Amino acid sequence: MTNETSFEVKVEQLKQKVRSFADDADASVIEETAQRLEKLNYAPPVIISNDKFLRLTKASLLEEIDRILALPDAEACALAPDEPKKCQDLRLQFISVQIFYYEKLLMLRQGDIETWDEIDELYVHD
Repeated sequence: MTNETSFEVKVEQLKQKVRSFADDADASVIEETAQRLEKLNYAPPVIISNDKFLRLTKASLLEEIDRILALPDAEACALAPDEPKKCQDLRLQFISVQIFYYEKLLMLRQGDIETWDEIDELYVHD
């Protein structure tokens, strides 16, 4: 398997993971959760604006993945401009981080007490 094929397989696996998430919450729950997190100054280390991230849906996350893949190399790979393999790794990392925090966001939207406790510990009690 070539590096390019391996990269494409990894991207498809990440997209499939997003597609497997439960259906999105309704708009009012998404907005309520986003506003509550904004009041806490919640800011996960993602490469899109916090305002946009907090309101992502499964469909818009898939669009965001495509946006990351379409970024010019100069923007996406500024840390490794002359290393194509490292550039692919960075794109995968950007996508993986967004998915990781999106999963947490889904749990917050569902009212998961442990996840809210984690957020409170990090943003309220510090």
